Amino acid sequence: MKNNITLNYIENSIAIISIHRKPINALSVGLLETLKEYFLKLNSDKNIRVIILKSNLNHFSAGADLKERSIMNKKDSNRALDAFKTCFNVIEKSNKITICCINGYCLGGGAEMSLCFDFRIGSLDSIVGFPEVSLGIIPGAGGTQRLHRIIGLTNAKMWIYTAKKFNSEEAFRYNFFSKIVKRDDMLKEALSISNEILKNSPIGVERAKKAIDKGF
Repeated sequence: MKNNITLNYIENSIAIISIHRKPINALSVGLLETLKEYFLKLNSDKNIRVIILKSNLNHFSAGADLKERSIMNKKDSNRALDAFKTCFNVIEKSNKITICCINGYCLGGGAEMSLCFDFRIGSLDSIVGFPEVSLGIIPGAGGTQRLHRIIGLTNAKMWIYTAKKFNSEEAFRYNFFSKIVKRDDMLKEALSISNEILKNSPIGVERAKKAIDKGF
């Protein structure tokens, strides 16, 4: 799955991970395991202070790979759940500052993955939602545990119970997005936030993140 993920570096302090698994960045087991490997590598790199995740396609991610899921037996399904859990936990527990750039559809597992980042920047054409209950399941990759920490308990219940999809302005009003910008300006905005953070003490920023996350 490494041919579906690209890693680039900017001035030794910022790493950019781009996903491009056509057509909609469906989250397969292989993609998740590769993404986890990249984050583990970057988490141990003392020169890297910020990790940015973005999509090179028209959409961020429409969620889990349902075609892959449809042919899974119980053992395969358990492996898939473990892949989601371990990948998302590695992202969430990263000692780096993490920024997720979201364009187009960000649904289901894709939206759950974005919750693991410190910041989410949305494009003006982005659509966010957790449609799982409409399919008779729940956001089982951490959405029920992470969403309310970002948009509040009652709002999270409304988002999940209704399975509604929200446009960028609505998602911003709920504080799901830190910023919303034109699609072509997402990376520029992410780099601007990164450079503001990089002006500050590496130890101070890292310890502040640890304290905030642990306290929360």
